[in-house]
Amino acid sequence: MAAVLIFVVVFLICLWAYHRWNHRRIFEFAKKVPSHKLQMIFGLGPILTPKTITQKLIENCQKLGHNFIHYVGPYPQFVTGDPETVQDILTSRLVLNKGKVMYMGLDHGLGNGLLSMPATQWKHHRKLMDAGFKFSKLLEFVSVFNKKIKRLFAEMDGCDIMEDSYNILVYCREFTLSTTAETMLGRDLDKSADIRSKDYAEHMASIMEYISDITFNVLYQSKEILNLADLTIFKKERKILDFFRKEVDSTYRYNSNELPHDPQYLENFDCNVAKYVNENIQNNVLDKDLAVTSMMHLFGAGFETTSSTIYFIILMLAMHPEYQAKAYAEICDLLPDKNDDGEFEMTYEHITQLSYLDMFVKETMRLFPTVPLIARTIVGGDFKLSNGVVIPDKLDVFLNIYNLHRNKDVWGPDADKFNPDNFLPSKAEKRHPYAFIPFAKGLRFCIGMRYAEMSIRVAAAKLIKRYKFSTTAKVEDLVFENRVSLQLASFPPLTIERRRQGPE
Repeated sequence: MAAVLIFVVVFLICLWAYHRWNHRRIFEFAKKVPSHKLQMIFGLGPILTPKTITQKLIENCQKLGHNFIHYVGPYPQFVTGDPETVQDILTSRLVLNKGKVMYMGLDHGLGNGLLSMPATQWKHHRKLMDAGFKFSKLLEFVSVFNKKIKRLFAEMDGCDIMEDSYNILVYCREFTLSTTAETMLGRDLDKSADIRSKDYAEHMASIMEYISDITFNVLYQSKEILNLADLTIFKKERKILDFFRKEVDSTYRYNSNELPHDPQYLENFDCNVAKYVNENIQNNVLDKDLAVTSMMHLFGAGFETTSSTIYFIILMLAMHPEYQAKAYAEICDLLPDKNDDGEFEMTYEHITQLSYLDMFVKETMRLFPTVPLIARTIVGGDFKLSNGVVIPDKLDVFLNIYNLHRNKDVWGPDADKFNPDNFLPSKAEKRHPYAFIPFAKGLRFCIGMRYAEMSIRVAAAKLIKRYKFSTTAKVEDLVFENRVSLQLASFPPLTIERRRQGPE
């Protein structure tokens, strides 16, 4: 027995020594950057989960500052919430690759696609996908956003006093799913004979939950364990993913005239993204499997982030009646018909004229960035920051957007409080250009940024014109979880009132 114990101890010491040797440059780096001393000694950190990662990062920032090294299990990570460091990283061609650990779940769940593919492959593929997101094409989507908001109206008209506002997030997801299906795939799911938009939204939510679970569980970094989990506990989610892949593939096949007429496909709506992508497939400049995977990436990201942002906007309106009143007054000044009840046709010109609404939306995305954490990997050699610190090659770099947006050195002592005046032009022009990055920035910024900005603002304006929101909850009451997007651990109460119609 003693011999076995000695063997185990010696084996663990050897394993530790081997781990230390492999990470020797990380430990040298830690001499110049704040870190947890015990983590550096053992080369090991806590196992984080979607429920704990946001809070742990907040604690680390409070203890170590805006730049630090920590371990998640056996994986070292350099984390930054400093705008200057963030700018260095996002503008460098050495840091274009997505982080291996952070994006493993996306790759495994949806496959190698636009959001996670290596930089050398991404550069060419991004150019091919950009055609579907040209500004002139996005303008044609505004009519879809106007039309599809009626789905959200129909659900919210039946709401009154809600003890738990989770269903509002569900309704936002259904609206976003329906909008994304039409603009991305050219499909009106309300005309589908096979599946309802409601069911489709539930399926997408399950996929996002699955990707989150396998991303933030260190055990699933083992392919053997993950493959076993797919055959057992994630069997249902894998079936949903297979269904979703077939749905996207059938869209390309329909656009190639390989399938019979189907009323859910909009024959007179030629600006949808899938049609432009399909042209590249037909011209043999884009691999079809890669096109399917990339569309799944875009569809999933658009669904998750936009719906969450709209939900948080509603919550901030409810928590801050004084700001809600200002936003409502601005919309009424621009669109004064008291009887339109949110049914007005909003245009891009309207969007550009609603300056206070723009400030309100940006402040919501500051406090609640729907993608609170993104990761890159140093590739091609050591990377020197503008402050002279050198990050070792192949180290994962995490951009902590949640804490960047609440950095008191940038946003002041009230950084945790909601205040749309943070985005007054006089304040914004003095702020560091990389202090606010809800869609990332730099060389590999979000391809759907303008799309999301338009969709969110159309929805917000029409909701504000139609409803008055209130709640007893406060911002400081909210507890966050980091899934694919920022989510709440529990959902606060919400009261929804239809605004009085007709002249006063």
